[in-house]
Amino acid sequence: MTSIPFHQRLLAAAKPVWDATLAHPFLAATAAGTIPDETFATWLVQDYFYVRELVPFMGVLIAKAPPHLRSPLADAVVVFNRELELFREQAQAHGIALDGHTMAPTCHAYVNFMLVTAYTQPFAHALTVHYAAEKAYLDAWTWVKAHQEAPSPWQAFIDNWSSEAFGAYVAWLAETLDALAAAASAREQAAMEELFVLTARYEYLFWEMAMSGETWPL
Repeated sequence: MTSIPFHQRLLAAAKPVWDATLAHPFLAATAAGTIPDETFATWLVQDYFYVRELVPFMGVLIAKAPPHLRSPLADAVVVFNRELELFREQAQAHGIALDGHTMAPTCHAYVNFMLVTAYTQPFAHALTVHYAAEKAYLDAWTWVKAHQEAPSPWQAFIDNWSSEAFGAYVAWLAETLDALAAAASAREQAAMEELFVLTARYEYLFWEMAMSGETWPL
């Protein structure tokens, strides 16, 4: 009996959350062109914070990575810095201030979960979190692009995370994770699966945060 690749096992474990994420009203409204500007602006500011902290997260991954994986991960850092510039360009184009904001509770929790995992857990565990986040964005924005009814004012973001280049990076992460899991114990694989599902839950909550305009209560 042939076992399924490990990354497919992760996706199967997270399927209920994954399905709910792809069915989220934020994505549907973005595809339909009906999402309020202020709602998308909330997401833009918070995701800018997330990607900003993704850079040091990747730095920790590179430090822990086997030598043959350091170069492609370093290349990804260059891409994330370009994404930060995309956020700044789009914020300016739409009159959105990136200064003067703080991370919303969900963004703050997600970023800290990501960084704590990178610093305290083995490389394969942290890469699992990264794969989950990137795969979630590939699937979400590819869904938006496939269901668009007209060009969007936010097209630059849609195109960025539905591109062939981004898809190739996510596929590389999946292949790399499969190879790492093959050398991991059953206990380690179970821990990686738990981290994948938890990351998927944060991805769902990120859309919820944007739709609700989540702020700190005090």
